[in-house]
Amino acid sequence: MKIMTETWGQFKSFEGKQFKTFDAEFTQKVSNLLGGQDLTACFQCAKCSAGCPVSDKVNIQVHELMRMLLFGLEEVLETDMVWLCTTCYTCQERCPQGIDITDIIFGLKNMAFQKGITPAGYISARQSLYDKGRLYEPTDWEREDLELDDVPELDVNEIKKMLESTKLMKLQETE
Repeated sequence: MKIMTETWGQFKSFEGKQFKTFDAEFTQKVSNLLGGQDLTACFQCAKCSAGCPVSDKVNIQVHELMRMLLFGLEEVLETDMVWLCTTCYTCQERCPQGIDITDIIFGLKNMAFQKGITPAGYISARQSLYDKGRLYEPTDWEREDLELDDVPELDVNEIKKMLESTKLMKLQETE
């Protein structure tokens, strides 16, 4: 398997890493994810990778991620692809086997998060969203420069209610 060694993501490279291969239990867990039931249909045509807008930014390509899943390599959770996927669904649309690749990647993000594998800033961004209702708080002077109205007031309680109902804030790395 060819693995890129230069990326701008957190996980950089698998060079020199020893893999535990053929972990059928991990492959079964992934197969139980939304979209994962079709995992074994992948025949490595690489159409998913050919259309991926972040393919030049990650340490493995989408088709390589799929191969790692088939081989039961839990190290797939440590790849940039899991977190840098833009969820554009291009891979899924291009797949001749109809595999729900993007849905699988969503599931992998959840699995990685539950194991404490997250990119820098993810936890603080989640907390900011909960506390302020925004990932970025625009200032009045920034809006003024763009000739926009003042920063609108936001009902943070409604956002907190939504995040609590989706259990986003209850997810912990140890769960």
